[in-house]
Amino acid sequence: MGIKQRRTDQEIIQRRAVETREKIMASAIDLYIEKGYHKATVDEIAKHAGVSTGIAYRYFKNKKELLLEALAFSFEHIAEIAGVSEDDFLGKDVEHVLTAFERIHTDYREFHEELEGLRHSDSDVKKLYEDFTESALRKLHSTLPDEVRDKPHSWENLNMAISVMENYCHAYMDKSMSGKELKYMRQKTIELVGYLMIK
Repeated sequence: MGIKQRRTDQEIIQRRAVETREKIMASAIDLYIEKGYHKATVDEIAKHAGVSTGIAYRYFKNKKELLLEALAFSFEHIAEIAGVSEDDFLGKDVEHVLTAFERIHTDYREFHEELEGLRHSDSDVKKLYEDFTESALRKLHSTLPDEVRDKPHSWENLNMAISVMENYCHAYMDKSMSGKELKYMRQKTIELVGYLMIK
C-alpha cells in the first residue's frame, strides 16, 4: 500500500469518526428535547444514533461530557437551527429574529428550563453558556455595519437588544399575559431592538 493510499484511508476513517461523533451529539440533543437530560440515558442515545453504547463511550467518557459536547455542537449551529443569519439582526428583519427566538423557546421549552436549572447548579454548564454567549455576541457585533458598530455604546446596545428579546420570550413562553398584552409587548420589543441596533 502506497503513502497516498494510506493517507486516503486515514482521511476516510477520520471523516467517519467525525460523522459518528456528530450523529451521537445530534441524537443526544434529540433525546434531551424529548425526555430531558436527566431521563435520557447514554444507552438510549447510542441506540437512537444507530451505534453501540461502547462506541458512544469511546467518543464521550461519561454522560456529563456528552451533554457539554452536544451543547457546544448545538451552539455552533444555532443560527441554522434557528433559521436566521447575522444580517437579519441588523434591523433588516428583527421580526424574523424574534420569531426564531419564540420558536426556540417554545419548541425546546422543557429542555430550555432544565438547562436554566443546570446553569445555576453546574459550573461547567454555566461556563459553557457564558463562553458561548460572549463568543456569539462578539461575532454578531463584528458583523454590524461600520456605521452601527462605530457608534458609542454599540456593544452595550447589542447586549440590551438580546436581553429585551429574551425577556419578551419568557413572557411569551409563560403565557402570563393576555394575547393583546403579548401583541403589544412583541411590537414594542421589535421597535426597541430596531432602535438599539440602528438609531
